[in-house]
Amino acid sequence: MNLQVNNNQPPATPLPFTSEEVLSYLSENGMINMNDVSESMQEAKRNSILNKHPYRIFQGKDGRWRTYVKDETNSYGRKMLVKPSKTELEISLCDYYESYSHTNVTLEELYPEWIEHKSLRVARSTIGMYHCSWKRYYVGEEIIKRPIRTLTKLDLDDFIHRKIHEFEMDAHKYANFMTILNQGLDYAVDKELIEKNPVRDVKVDRRRVLKPEIKKPDQTQVYSPKEQEAIFNIAWDYFNNKKHKVHQLVPLAVMFMFLTGLRVGEACAIRYEDVKGTILTVSRFYRGRYKEIVDHTKGTFGDRNVILIPKAVELIETARAFQIENNLPSDGYIFSMNEGPVDGEALKKAFGKYCDQAGIPTKSSHKARKTYISTLIDSHVNINTICQQVGHRDPRTTYRSYCYDRSTSDEIYGAICDALS
Repeated sequence: MNLQVNNNQPPATPLPFTSEEVLSYLSENGMINMNDVSESMQEAKRNSILNKHPYRIFQGKDGRWRTYVKDETNSYGRKMLVKPSKTELEISLCDYYESYSHTNVTLEELYPEWIEHKSLRVARSTIGMYHCSWKRYYVGEEIIKRPIRTLTKLDLDDFIHRKIHEFEMDAHKYANFMTILNQGLDYAVDKELIEKNPVRDVKVDRRRVLKPEIKKPDQTQVYSPKEQEAIFNIAWDYFNNKKHKVHQLVPLAVMFMFLTGLRVGEACAIRYEDVKGTILTVSRFYRGRYKEIVDHTKGTFGDRNVILIPKAVELIETARAFQIENNLPSDGYIFSMNEGPVDGEALKKAFGKYCDQAGIPTKSSHKARKTYISTLIDSHVNINTICQQVGHRDPRTTYRSYCYDRSTSDEIYGAICDALS
């Protein structure tokens, strides 16, 4: 039979009722028996389970019905299930598989559910980090395919120490690796899949087995005063001569980051309304990967007020004057050429381009933030003030990861001689 489609027929009008309303109406008016529907669904579910059952169902000489089910405690890996009738055996099998599916969840099966749970509570960038750790440290490992309830402290201890040695983990890598085990199995406890998280009993002597974190050479982590001066000269040249064809205010943003210690995402997201005299309120962040603005900054510090020195105020005024002169939006994002935030990738690439032109080793935009902090430390600004300026809760973070010497070797030699003379 050939069916012809009438292309001139108007589309069907959507029903003005929900599925629940339709079912309720059919049931209340005797047009459908919900008990019959429920029994049919149960039958379909039972048939689906039985079709996947890998062992033969048979009747023994005694008239009773038999089959096998998996049993990891048995040396044969299975045990026999016996019932008086076939129906009772099938019911028992269904109960077994429903129970088995709950008690034999593996870490591999739990991971997607845990990720969904975490995605409601952490940033998407953090979820991306979890995925990287999962792929790098866990995918393909036998331990994630075993039922969680069978994992012992010794199993996990061996797995953890093997991975530490395999990847030569330092404290940072180890923390990323362990997050999935620690929090994933805590989640399993919350779901009552296991009573206790065995990972919490595993002891790792970090000083002995983790690779020491060696602080990188100072000259690779900050811009020296001469390098910063060279970057500023090149940035002004790019701005004055409009060498950036699209993002023409990026040179001003580059210099602004040196003078404020802002992260790239923060520099992209600041608006004129955030500036009150010599104070800049940093309260939002641009996520370049997702092309979105979020109403909070990175980390847990929260909003912060950054002091603007006269040179920083001058850069803001220069940006607005340029926008007004070129009929661009001049009341929104400070370093933008349109209604949206400036592109973070363009800002990052500018640092590399300016470094190349200055003939210095390429240093990232984040090194400008380190330079800002190191400069304040060198100038004896109180550490609490520095933390407030850059959004650090713990001064140890500031000293450990952002304190570098910007002096040349000759200057360092002279400073030590003067100190010890």
